[in-house]
Order: sequence, then structure tokens, then C-alpha cells
Amino acid sequence: MIRRISAKEAKAFPFSNDAEAITFRKLVQLIDAPEALCLSDGKDVLFVRAGLGWPAWIYTRKGISEETLAELAASLCVLREAKNLAGVIGRASLVRYLELALPFPKARRLPLTAYLCEKPNACSTEGERVPAGALDPAVCGAMLAELGEQAREPIPEDERLNAGRRFCENPDAYGWCINGIPVALVRLLERKNGLAYISSVVTGSAYRGHGYAKALVSSVCADAHARGERTMLYADTSYPASNALYRSIGFVEAGRLIGFDFTE
Repeated sequence: MIRRISAKEAKAFPFSNDAEAITFRKLVQLIDAPEALCLSDGKDVLFVRAGLGWPAWIYTRKGISEETLAELAASLCVLREAKNLAGVIGRASLVRYLELALPFPKARRLPLTAYLCEKPNACSTEGERVPAGALDPAVCGAMLAELGEQAREPIPEDERLNAGRRFCENPDAYGWCINGIPVALVRLLERKNGLAYISSVVTGSAYRGHGYAKALVSSVCADAHARGERTMLYADTSYPASNALYRSIGFVEAGRLIGFDFTE
């Protein structure tokens, strides 16, 4: 039976293997969100909704029964009708099932590939890595807005400066600079249990194609490797160039996810 569980129970949920634990890292990350809602049958399903307005992440073990899937769909219907569910992200097979089973409008979101880097390749180009604290928040905010547009999660214009400030306040955020001008950004959102989670990789539109993001991500991964950490990230599967970039650095695919939202 699928029921609400505590954060402690959710954190103890057993994944089948290391690759699955990495693929669903974001789900585990969301458990600590202030408004997190966790549902599970304790065996085959773990659902975590971080808060209102955010897609929920759902883990389902392979070979899950039709009965459990139907119960999960019924639970999601209740949440959706209460306006408490913006969308879901999970295995492609689960998403296909839910698209057919849930009786309300759905819009496809980006497909994601989970990548893991055990040992990065050295990548170099002109320029240098600079701590985010030395960067201009307005410039960083504008670059993050470009990333938001690409990821279909736009940052409102009046929020861009605040986004840039939050980026610059992160001690694990960096920019790649040419003559003092930031041309690419990256940040680590979490470092825990020997795994560093990379987010917000973006190159300014005027500076793409020169390997700046590649050099920046490679250097951050090299530092993590020196600390004894592995690095992971999620990439939009529909962008071949960015996926090729990560593979050239030394990232290998750990798993794939897909999601949809409930935009009407």
C-alpha cells in the first residue's frame, strides 16, 4: 500500500544499485525540502514532491506490478486535483504509463541523462577559473536566465539579479573568465557522501563553441577528484552538443529519466 512516510524512512529507501542511486540523486536531495511530501510502498515506489510548483521525482523499481502502478496513479490524481502537483519526473516507462493513466492535460518536459565522472580528463583553453564571489552578480544573473530559457524554466526579469547574487554567494560556484569577463558558469549544489552534484552549467551565447564550459567543468571535477569525490550531473538528453561535452570530460551515463508537467 502506498502511504505517506517520514523523511527518515524515505532516506532509508534501498535502491537496486549504485547507478540507480546516482540517477535518482535529485529525489534524495528533495527529501530535506521544507515542504517535502514523501510517498512509498516501502519496496517498489518512492515519490518525493519538494513543494508547490515543483515537479515531483518518482523512483519505481523495474518490474513493478500493474496493481502498484494503478495505486500510484490514483495517489497522483488526488494530489493533482488538490493543485499540489506540478508534474513528475521518473523512468521513461513510468512516464509513458502515467501519460495514459492520468486524466488531465500533460505537456512533455525535457528528457534527462544522469552522468557520473569517476576521473576527469584534463581540458584547457584560454582564460582562467575565478571564484563566483569575484564575479558581477548582474552578469551572472543574465547568464543564468539564458540557462533557464534553455531548460524551459525561465527566470523572471525582476528576479535575475537575485539569482546572480545567490550564485555569487555560493563558495562552490565558479566562472571561466576571459580578460576578466565571465563567459561560462558552473556551481556545485551539494557535496555529500563522496559525491558532488554539479548544476547550472552555462556558457554565454556570445562565447559558445570555444571550450570554455568544458575547461571550467573539467577543472571543478579535477578538484573534486583530488578530494576523493565523484561528480555527477543531469543533462538535457535532447541537446547532443552538451552531452558530447560531458562525455569528453569523462562522464559516463548512469541512467535516463523523462518528465512531463501538467500545464494546460
